[in-house]
Amino acid sequence: MTRGNGGRPLLVASDLDGCLLDAAYSYEPARPALAALARAEVPLVLCSSKTRGEMESLVRVLGLDSPFIVENGGAIVVPAHQMPRAPGDRAPDAAYTSIALGTPRKVLVEALADISARTGVHVVGFAGLTPAELEKLTGLSTAAAEQALLRSFDEPFMAEGGADAAAAVAREASRRGLRVTRGGRFHHLTGHVDKGEALRRLIGILAAGGRLYRTAALGDAANDLTMLQTVDRPIVVPLADGRLDPVLSAALPQAERAPAPGPAGWNEAILTVLRSQRLPTIV
Repeated sequence: MTRGNGGRPLLVASDLDGCLLDAAYSYEPARPALAALARAEVPLVLCSSKTRGEMESLVRVLGLDSPFIVENGGAIVVPAHQMPRAPGDRAPDAAYTSIALGTPRKVLVEALADISARTGVHVVGFAGLTPAELEKLTGLSTAAAEQALLRSFDEPFMAEGGADAAAAVAREASRRGLRVTRGGRFHHLTGHVDKGEALRRLIGILAAGGRLYRTAALGDAANDLTMLQTVDRPIVVPLADGRLDPVLSAALPQAERAPAPGPAGWNEAILTVLRSQRLPTIV
């Protein structure tokens, strides 16, 4: 197990789209780093706007036995055998323990419709899309699109009118105690939760079980900011055109930078971390 900083083992958290996954949802260029993390017994905590169904499918494909965070911090999902238990507690029946943090989606969908009416901004949320429509928008397979629509704590949406329209929606959401963040493809309406808060909660759960970690995280979009701010070693992955997300660049001027976009850059960044070297910082 990779150790450092007084002997604490390493835990890596990561966004998916634009980081571990490319635009075609492939992680092929990241295989060497994934294998290296497994050999070093480093937990990889996937932290995404994706749903639990989507995440469980990917966790199985990758062969991971780590917690994961779904729907932009809406819930933490922990393998049941990793949850701290008092002596004598019965072993859990389910494979996972889910800890809900977010606002129920029904509330979010109703709020988004009202926000649209009050601001005059036309929005299209996932609740109004069919699997075929989402498949056309994203390139997901039909089965994956169906999983993506089964949301519990996050309502992705598109707003007509560009940045000003999205900002108006965000302001009205904030007045209601809700939050709008921007991901790689969509804006997201959530309750007052985020990836960073969920990761902090997860780190606390693991610490209660006697597992204290030093932490690194990789993200590429504004909704990754709080996750990157939570860890010891934040790493920003460039966007597809090689630029850095301006929100991340402004908020994290000393963060390290992956050498390339997507899973190729993710791969090199992870291998560098495992070698305990430093990547270039944001300039």
